[in-house]
Amino acid sequence: MDLSMGLQQKLETKMALTPQLKQSLEILQYSLQELEMYIREEANSNPLIELKEPSTIQMARLPEGDYPKNYNSENDYDPLNHIASNEDSMELYLLEQLAMQKGLSRIKKEVLVYYIHSLNDTGYLDCDLEEVAEQFDLTIEECESILQILQSFDPIGIGARNLVECLTLQLHKKADAPPLAVLFVQNHLEDLADRKFQLLADQYDFEVKDVEKIFTYIQQLNPHPIIDNVQRTEYIIPDIIVEKFNGEYIIRVNDISLPEISINTYYEELLRANADAETNQYLKTKLSDAVLLMKGVKQRHETLYKVTNIILKKQNDFLEMGKKGLKPLRLKDVASIAELHESTISRSIQKKYIQTPKGIFPIKELFVRGVATEKGEAESTIVVKDKIKWIIENEDAHKPISDQKIANLLLDEGIQIARRTVAKYREELGILQSTKRKKVKS
Repeated sequence: MDLSMGLQQKLETKMALTPQLKQSLEILQYSLQELEMYIREEANSNPLIELKEPSTIQMARLPEGDYPKNYNSENDYDPLNHIASNEDSMELYLLEQLAMQKGLSRIKKEVLVYYIHSLNDTGYLDCDLEEVAEQFDLTIEECESILQILQSFDPIGIGARNLVECLTLQLHKKADAPPLAVLFVQNHLEDLADRKFQLLADQYDFEVKDVEKIFTYIQQLNPHPIIDNVQRTEYIIPDIIVEKFNGEYIIRVNDISLPEISINTYYEELLRANADAETNQYLKTKLSDAVLLMKGVKQRHETLYKVTNIILKKQNDFLEMGKKGLKPLRLKDVASIAELHESTISRSIQKKYIQTPKGIFPIKELFVRGVATEKGEAESTIVVKDKIKWIIENEDAHKPISDQKIANLLLDEGIQIARRTVAKYREELGILQSTKRKKVKS
């Protein structure tokens, strides 16, 4: 065995985040309010940073009260529909639990953060695993496995993709759950809702009272991991403002509420005066930090403008037609045009709001999944949902149209959609299935 020592050259490529790039990415993902807080914290710890307070703040008021999740016209649109009142605190709570997880790889942590940011206001996961797999270069199975980590967090049911999965997650964690409760939820939830207790009792050789006990137990479960019915006035500051001027839409990054950053002249002069070595090194370090902060804020401004400009060019019809004008759009599409990584696009739109003539809403609302048409094109899910809603609203109340019939009607319009997808969109619209919509003739 040769145990001799020697020198060997090895060529390899590694990607390293420079301090400037790391801070720029961190600043990019901040909302306007978070960035203002971050700037003030940096100024408090760095004597070379001097802040000049803004003169005005552009703020939007969100009125009090309960608002319907779905709206029928642009006049019904209200930004509160898109804001979870405890969104920030829940995200923080979940991120704290993520920080407690040991032995997770970097990619798993990144995907988990993406999942947390993709939760809707009831705690359900609002993203497709296929898109996640494509974005992070993983398999569907790996994305499923990572999702199970999130679904192990508190509150129970967080990260579920539908009602069945939400209830199943809760049952798996309850030691006193009836033996067949999971089976009933996954295969007979509609039968239970229709109170077909005798049918289930015969099928499983049970007593009707035993089925009723299972039904009563399931009724006590929480259909939504996050519930907050507190009514209060909310205020947000839009990160992007779009206004129409002389027939053209002008994009403005709303930095008006941010304090202006400059270098304190006293310490700058002290640095030039060549003080003692220790003071000099301290001042150089703080000057470098201040310059990085200024560059990071500038980079955020430029990236936000660039990304928003690309998005609105793709979604130009929205500015005229409202939500009906939204077209299918993915992070990948914008990243390709902007020549940026998808994760950078994701950071740039996360927790940020855009103010347009049609209202104020999260920028991520402009990214819409699509449904294939016979022409090989894509129709936005918003338009498809509107069509489903219109079909149901105009059906014969005594002979409601089934999900399969709706799928067939959409196919006649060139939209290829499966029955289970119709059922999914119908449930998201808060519309009951056909058997429960039927009205008895008097």
